[in-house]
Amino acid sequence: MKTLRLILVTCFGLSAIIAHAADKIEGAFGKKLGDVFDVSTAVGTSKLTDGTPMYEFATTNGFRSFNRYYVLVTPRTKKIYSVWGIGQAESTAAAQKEQALVMEILQQKYGNKEKEGILDALGDAKRIDQGSRYIVTKISGFTDVTLDIRYHDRDLDKLAERERLEDESKKVDKSGL
Repeated sequence: MKTLRLILVTCFGLSAIIAHAADKIEGAFGKKLGDVFDVSTAVGTSKLTDGTPMYEFATTNGFRSFNRYYVLVTPRTKKIYSVWGIGQAESTAAAQKEQALVMEILQQKYGNKEKEGILDALGDAKRIDQGSRYIVTKISGFTDVTLDIRYHDRDLDKLAERERLEDESKKVDKSGL
């Protein structure tokens, strides 16, 4: 019984050490999740399909797979809740090889990736989760193939939605409701 207890304690201790050894997901390309972003420093802007603004930034801390870098920020407090890198690939096969390299580097830094679900396999998406933060790499396109990486904070995303709703509700005529 003592031997079994010793083995269990050792296993739990090693798993705690291994889990603690992984870095925390904080951001990428010189931008940290939760930091305030000065939108006047953006080198360009874009929008998601739902109208959410994306602010392009220049970085000296990029990675070879990506040539455009964006942040998504909370509407009022301008806190960064997502950092993106986007790059072109010659083909889906080339993007898959580069994605495998990126994921290997990320796993070494942050720990194991999430088990793939069916949607991940269909969408060529790979993911690493740490509490409220995650990193996802994704391949998209057929003729214009892109490899994206997204660092994201779910709690700050909720803050962004709360700020958006509060700001938008102040702009509308509520008398008809």
